[in-house]
Amino acid sequence: MKGAKILFVLLFLIFSIKGFGVEKDTTRVGLFLTSLHDFDLTDQSYTAEFWLWFNYKNDSLKPLGTREISNAKSVESSIPDTEKKGEINWTTEKIRATLKHQWQLEHFPFDRQTLVLEIEEAIYDTTSMVYVPDIENSKYDVENMDLTEWKITNFKIATNIKTYQTTYGDPELKGSSSYPSVRAEITIERVGNGLFFKLFTGVYVAFFISMMVFFIDPTDVDPRFGLSVGGLFAAVGNKYIVDSNMPESTSFTLIDKVHAITFFYILISIVLSVVSLSFYKKEKIQKSKNLDLIGFFVLAGSYLVINVGLIFYAF
Repeated sequence: MKGAKILFVLLFLIFSIKGFGVEKDTTRVGLFLTSLHDFDLTDQSYTAEFWLWFNYKNDSLKPLGTREISNAKSVESSIPDTEKKGEINWTTEKIRATLKHQWQLEHFPFDRQTLVLEIEEAIYDTTSMVYVPDIENSKYDVENMDLTEWKITNFKIATNIKTYQTTYGDPELKGSSSYPSVRAEITIERVGNGLFFKLFTGVYVAFFISMMVFFIDPTDVDPRFGLSVGGLFAAVGNKYIVDSNMPESTSFTLIDKVHAITFFYILISIVLSVVSLSFYKKEKIQKSKNLDLIGFFVLAGSYLVINVGLIFYAF
């Protein structure tokens, strides 16, 4: 019996030395998003304005001084305030932050983006501090937020732990260190119908012009080949204009796909014109006419189906 008591005391001391049983400070974190603007595709960033608050019991904590927006390029804070509400400290501030974001443009102009706000504790690690998201009160300003070309489709806030492969010199840690954080995700969807027609009207007109060659006599070489070449140059010009307003991207976007398909189909129309002219000169006039008719319906029909499929997939 005495030996069991001694063992219990030793285990208690060991756990106490290792930090087991030590109560962690709990901080409730919430935010109210008031504005999203300055979406910069070239600079890979956007700007958010929001109210940030902390609820905690430990009076020695100063969360406004130890928090950071870990994915921000720049942060401006204003109107800091701390009040005591019974046993709870209530700390608030207004923040304007320019945040990093890798814009996913594969489906542009029907793209969806998930914007991230990462609020992280910079001083107290997870051995002494716990962040809890204020899910009930964390929202965005539905009535007053004007995003023009965008609409918010989802908003959520959740606990997150940021782990770094360094102890920052802390002698009590080994190998890595972890800090509490709260991650807010705002999913936005571009209202891109009008933008789509602005971007693609030129390339579709170019394709339509190139299809008109099948209704021109093959012996009228100048207009027949001139329309095809003119349509090709118009499509290439439209591609350069669109690309000049887009950031560099390694992904093959919807814009790239539509233009590439258009180039290919115009090239096929030129090849068919050459074959049709060859038939005509060999006095295979009916065969030439059949080729023109089949070429028009096959090319126009398949081009339409492919484009509808690409647009449907982008949605």
